[in-house]
Amino acid sequence: MKTRRALFSIFFALGSTGASAETVHVLADPELPQVGPVLAELRAATDDTAYVLEGLDSLGDLRDEPAIVLSLLENKDAIRRDLKASGCVPPPTSPDLRPEGFSLRRCSPSTLWVVGSDPAGLLYGGFELAEQLAISGWDGVRDTDQNPYMAMRGTKFNLPLDVRTPTYSDPGESAQVNMPVMWDFDFWKEYIDHLARHRYNFVSLWNLHPFPSLVKVPEYPDIALEDVKRSTSIQRRRYELSGRGFDSPEIMGELETVKVMRIDEKIDHWRQVMEYGKARNVRFYVVTWNIYPYGIDGTHGITADFRNETTIDYYRASVRALFETYPGLAGIGLTTGENIPGATFQEKEDWAFRTYGQGVLDVVRAQPNRKITFIHRQHEAKATAISKTFGPLIAHENVDFIFSFKYAKAHSYSSTTQTYHPEFVEDITAAGGLKTIWTLRNDDNYLFRWGAPDFVREFMTNIPHDVSQGYYFGSDGYIWGREFTSRTPKTPRELEVAKHWYSWLLWGRLGYDPGLGNERLAAILDRRYPGVPGEVLLGALQDASMVYPLTTGFHWGSLDFMWYVECSCSRDNEAGTASGYHDLLSFISHPSHPG
Repeated sequence: MKTRRALFSIFFALGSTGASAETVHVLADPELPQVGPVLAELRAATDDTAYVLEGLDSLGDLRDEPAIVLSLLENKDAIRRDLKASGCVPPPTSPDLRPEGFSLRRCSPSTLWVVGSDPAGLLYGGFELAEQLAISGWDGVRDTDQNPYMAMRGTKFNLPLDVRTPTYSDPGESAQVNMPVMWDFDFWKEYIDHLARHRYNFVSLWNLHPFPSLVKVPEYPDIALEDVKRSTSIQRRRYELSGRGFDSPEIMGELETVKVMRIDEKIDHWRQVMEYGKARNVRFYVVTWNIYPYGIDGTHGITADFRNETTIDYYRASVRALFETYPGLAGIGLTTGENIPGATFQEKEDWAFRTYGQGVLDVVRAQPNRKITFIHRQHEAKATAISKTFGPLIAHENVDFIFSFKYAKAHSYSSTTQTYHPEFVEDITAAGGLKTIWTLRNDDNYLFRWGAPDFVREFMTNIPHDVSQGYYFGSDGYIWGREFTSRTPKTPRELEVAKHWYSWLLWGRLGYDPGLGNERLAAILDRRYPGVPGEVLLGALQDASMVYPLTTGFHWGSLDFMWYVECSCSRDNEAGTASGYHDLLSFISHPSHPG
């Protein structure tokens, strides 16, 4: 196949670079951004190996030298001909590859071939190959075809941008210590790398009112916030669960600047983050609660009143500015139930359409090639009513309108059989066959290194697949940034997703492929912890981790403030004790999970 020859080659030396180092030729399109992450993963997975990146037109020079071919499905026939001409016997690739799917084939003892249905599939196929090489070596690589089980596999990330534009859990310590981390590009690089390796393909960034920290709205330019500030006066007490009062004198009384940044620098930061994620198939969405005009301080007469026409105009303009500012932003989401008091369900939805809905329609009219995903949480109004209000958005060919629903309330670590969704499934089916992503809340496990693959596998396959677009996994009461609890911390502090790598691997990999077996997972553990047999460690983790769902399933409080298993506690009135500790009488009186 004649393609443009690479103008450069990249050399990765792994371990020794002396004469004993094995050389493997990697044939790929060097302009595909996914090739770089694959090479980095190969580098991390193997020792004493040098990888030389070459153009795809070098196939005829393979002969008996070790080689890896990375190609897209659209080029497979031409590459098959060249492989055959070079002495390989290329087996057929799967004809049924879907988006993000891949085939891995051995063409000869010395040649391995990864075919991706698209660039994302090529990335995942390269990661699969690197993992097999790490576990079994060159001769142990086995053919496989893989397609994603869930199309969207993401994280729910409460984003503490600034004390003036807070997220839901800002009064907590995890938010305050992580505010400067949110503006650290090195954090996001490492975070995205972890997600990509575990097959997550999006991040949902949740904030009560993100716009002043993210964009300069042309119609309201003075609202954009300079610098990053946090509070030094937050007390160790329980703040409102409604998200209100986060601008109280107690919180805003003493602020410190943790980073000096102009709004243009903030925009450059998030553009860079989104661009880095795009090359690793990790898209970004912004999701809000409403109406919380934090950071505005009454400017222009903007208030939380849903009848305020200036507020409506401001939110619509902010949504429009968000997409104009960030070409890499994949979508936006909202919930209408938190802070629109006095409004009927229909009035809430009318407000949401006039602000977020019309803002998105403004964007797709101005940018006819722009594709946007719109996520509407089903929180109080029925999906059939929402779909009528948002009909123009649903009908637009450039908008993918999907719902979001709390599949297991606040506790995914409760039961593999959940019972809260059947009515919702009927509702979205009646609304015209619309689909949903499921909120998989983890407000249970912040400290223990959890890992029960049998639980996650059964949980994932029990989700009603026909109406599913995917899921996001994460917390409301905790920020999965850098850890802050270690008494002997690393410098910089370790990422939470690195500290809890195994549980994040399970919720990502088993969402992509529930058929991923315990044998492979044991081999991964065996390589990471060579001092103990992997299957023994897997079994021990499985058994210990089941304490969480067994306890929470038996002792059920559906929302996060009703039950936190790691301290056997809750809000006082839920516990029936002055301290909030759940004692024996509390365990006797609480119901079990209905599943």
